Amino acid sequence: MIKTLVQCKNPEILAITPLKIGDKVSAETKKTLKRCNVPFHWVSYMGEGNPYKNMVPPWRAYRKDNETPPYIIKIDNDLTCKKGMLDHLYEALVDSPKHVGYSYCCFRYRGGVNADFDNIPWDINRLIQHNYISSCSLMKSKVLEETGSFVTDDKYSRLLDWALWLQFLRRGYIGKFVPETSFTAYAGPNSVSVGSQQDYQLKHAAIHRYLIAPYIDRFKEIQERLK
Repeated sequence: MIKTLVQCKNPEILAITPLKIGDKVSAETKKTLKRCNVPFHWVSYMGEGNPYKNMVPPWRAYRKDNETPPYIIKIDNDLTCKKGMLDHLYEALVDSPKHVGYSYCCFRYRGGVNADFDNIPWDINRLIQHNYISSCSLMKSKVLEETGSFVTDDKYSRLLDWALWLQFLRRGYIGKFVPETSFTAYAGPNSVSVGSQQDYQLKHAAIHRYLIAPYIDRFKEIQERLK
């Protein structure tokens, strides 16, 4: 079921919150995400798939009746966003070069997982080794369409955001780090980020096997071009 949380005329951003059955968007997320000036349309969708599978139906439905805003972002259901987070991510992309496909910021996990991802500029070598960029990053809608839309394969679950950024990279698109803002995500006991180390290693190995190893030469070409 698709639910509209924020609607406005001529939105610059489409925000989508994918929900598991029975989940809801927290009051803190609703309050803190709205503390911005950029016009945005925000919808949630509850489904039985993984988070990225649950991004597809609302995006598809939205485009049937509306012109797609220039930018799109996945917003998890339990975030505390720094004031103006959407503004900063948006401003970083408005006049960015064509090869910049998305903007991202610092974030922290608290709860079932406690980890900080602070002040890590975009780096191709780091991205090939592991993921450090949140799924809650602002993407250029046309670039997302060009690169093949969201990655939804369950064999990459827990690391579907990493799979997406590697898909962007394979097509020559990089990310832009925005140090001026951040958010904190609460990882509950059923969060996709919570799981065994063994499961994480299995997903990590699948990413390397299918999304990194076959494209190493391509990544090296992109790295040389970016120098």
